[in-house]
Amino acid sequence: MDASPVVLAGRVLLPCGAERDCLCRLSQADEVYVVIGDAAATVGSRVICHVDGLGVIEASVTAASRGSLRLSVEGSPTHRGRLAMRLAWHRARLDGREDQRGASRVVPLDPTVDVTLADGTAVAARIADLSATGAALETVLRPPVDTALTVGRRRARVVRHTDAGVAVRFVLPLRPQDVSAGIRL
Repeated sequence: MDASPVVLAGRVLLPCGAERDCLCRLSQADEVYVVIGDAAATVGSRVICHVDGLGVIEASVTAASRGSLRLSVEGSPTHRGRLAMRLAWHRARLDGREDQRGASRVVPLDPTVDVTLADGTAVAARIADLSATGAALETVLRPPVDTALTVGRRRARVVRHTDAGVAVRFVLPLRPQDVSAGIRL
């Protein structure tokens, strides 16, 4: 049975010595998906993540793509057990939240998307879910509510901040028949 992912903010120390804000997505205690805006690491390199609410995670890079890393957690079985207990606590806290959106949502097969502000600032983000009217984005970019931006090629406005990033409403809704896992914004 797959556990629902927990997304938490943090900082990642990259092999080059640079430290960056990041979002860490964890479904289990031995693998972390990290979204970072402007830096990357090579497969096989070691990184250290300071994850809010979880602590320090030492890991090695197993996959790297534009703006994100997949990490394999290093540590003793005891360390992984403590991490698993903290993840369970976060899941239990998140399960109590009521979903306020009415439109049905999907998670795209390729969830990576560029987000661009009016001033040209751009970062890679991950689409947590998407509906005809908007999307939840996992991103280190947290512009103020009502900020105009572009998600891929779709114009949108920030409607709220989330633990993992922002929620946006599209200026022009998508056609319901276009909302599928194969969508590319």
